[in-house]
Amino acid sequence: IMYFTKAAKSFLIIISLLLIFPILGSASPEKALDFELPSLDGRLYKLSDLKGRVVVINFWATWCPECIEEMPSLDNLYRSYKDKGLIILGISVDRKERTVREFITKNPVSYPILLDRKGDVFVKKYVVIGLPATYIIDKEGNLVKRYIGRQDFDSEAFHQQIERLLEGGNEG
Repeated sequence: IMYFTKAAKSFLIIISLLLIFPILGSASPEKALDFELPSLDGRLYKLSDLKGRVVVINFWATWCPECIEEMPSLDNLYRSYKDKGLIILGISVDRKERTVREFITKNPVSYPILLDRKGDVFVKKYVVIGLPATYIIDKEGNLVKRYIGRQDFDSEAFHQQIERLLEGGNEG
């Protein structure tokens, strides 16, 4: 049995509340942090330029088995909704562009692959704690969901969530 001093109990309660309240929501939605990254095809993508569209950001790496496993279902999601305004940005955190190019040549996807070789977005802005990591941003540029770990983007629940956002609703 652990015993805590009164001060330690108070500290733990305060920390717990600070961790819980952001989950419960706040008065103002959390804006997604803007970034600009190059894609494999040489185009520069700036998140703020995509306002008005639902954006799925997927951080991944060529050496991450779970990332690779979820890519086909992520590609299916993109192909299903790209004509309705969905954009998916696959952000590789690999250091070497050549590694990413070789991987995508062997495992092509329909959505843009961006390069974050220095970790400017992955580490400094989004502080991703595990791969794969997926962030969903609504048409207003608000971050509405975060997922860490492999997702099934073919699931009915995920498709319903994307459809609600494309229709202008919330993620709930």
